[in-house]
Amino acid sequence: MTTIKKYDERYISQIPAIEVLRNLGYRYISPEQVYQLRSSQHEVLLKPVLEEKLKEMNSYEYKGEVFQFSETSIKQAIRDLDEPLTNGLVKTNEAIYETILNGRSYTEFLPDGSKKSFTIQYIDWKNIENNVFHVVEEFEIERMDGRGTVRPDIVLFVNGIPFAVIECKKASISITQGIEQMIRNQGKDYAPHLFKFVQLVMSTNKNETKYATCNTPKKFWSVWKEENEEWLNHWLDQTVKDRLATTQDKNIISLFHPNRLLEITKFFTLFDKDVKKVARYQQYFAIKEIIKTIEKRDENGNRQSGVIWHTQGSGKSLTMVMLARYILSELYQYNPKVVVVTDRIELDKQIHKTFSHSRLKASRAMSGNHLVDLIQDNNADIITSLVHKFDTASSKQKPVESKDIFILV
Repeated sequence: MTTIKKYDERYISQIPAIEVLRNLGYRYISPEQVYQLRSSQHEVLLKPVLEEKLKEMNSYEYKGEVFQFSETSIKQAIRDLDEPLTNGLVKTNEAIYETILNGRSYTEFLPDGSKKSFTIQYIDWKNIENNVFHVVEEFEIERMDGRGTVRPDIVLFVNGIPFAVIECKKASISITQGIEQMIRNQGKDYAPHLFKFVQLVMSTNKNETKYATCNTPKKFWSVWKEENEEWLNHWLDQTVKDRLATTQDKNIISLFHPNRLLEITKFFTLFDKDVKKVARYQQYFAIKEIIKTIEKRDENGNRQSGVIWHTQGSGKSLTMVMLARYILSELYQYNPKVVVVTDRIELDKQIHKTFSHSRLKASRAMSGNHLVDLIQDNNADIITSLVHKFDTASSKQKPVESKDIFILV
């Protein structure tokens, strides 16, 4: 790449992107400074940052006293996060995703001589401000085959863990080039040791942007259209100074605002068999609207219902999976249950399979009597059923008056 071309990309796309990210709360680390946080160019975790955050965010209580985790547990938690690529990029990415999402348990030796396991969390999902967000440009990484390095334009870190990668292009170059570059860099000879941690990827020039997740084929990269315009305009006012806002500015805010990045990672990313998927903007905003609706109650305390319009092939099943995850996680204090109802055997099988592939345990009602048993079973969080089974169920079961059973049809 010529110096002039790189100069254009840097000043037209990369520097404005970093400006917006810094104004969103990301701390800037220069390419020179980042070397001091890595033991080699092969290492992609910022281990000093991660170690500091693990110590700061985690403690455990025993017999009314609060203790800090041992140095041994903290060091082991860092080692455990850095999964080997033995099972390929997507499987490794999934294992790391589960660790980031749920934390890991470590045995601590207690003052009374006993020992007990406690969980170390890598991210504070509830209190976003307790995490630290960094932006690094020109992040140079040694290739897996040892033949030189790759240098993504921008890498975003949360608590020292690489969460997102952005490729910047000048306006005259199609973002397709950035997409192809990103896909190439995930190949086994290039930098899978970076992308095994990554949740979101973006290719951008100032007028056009597409995003995806780990190992997404080119044809499935998506555009994002922000539907919460008031929120977006507020952040544009905060982040874009003395120039007109571009599509790139808007999309960086929409996808990489710290709250959004963690929300999309936690609720709107899933593994469908061995394919990692991230929500399209339509799915994201549909689920947000559903949550808003079901949180409203009438004078009798009943939740509100609603309709979401889908066309064929628009991802209804995955929307249901993401919604079920959101409900079970965010409304857990109500002990919610999700019932997915279809009218065809094949569709019921397919929906049940989709839940299983995304590692959510769904129970399939095999008869009306079985449906009654599942509704009464406190361990069945997600139930799939054919609609006619409700006829049998209604004759065997008194009306269930819980306001926390959610029916998706």
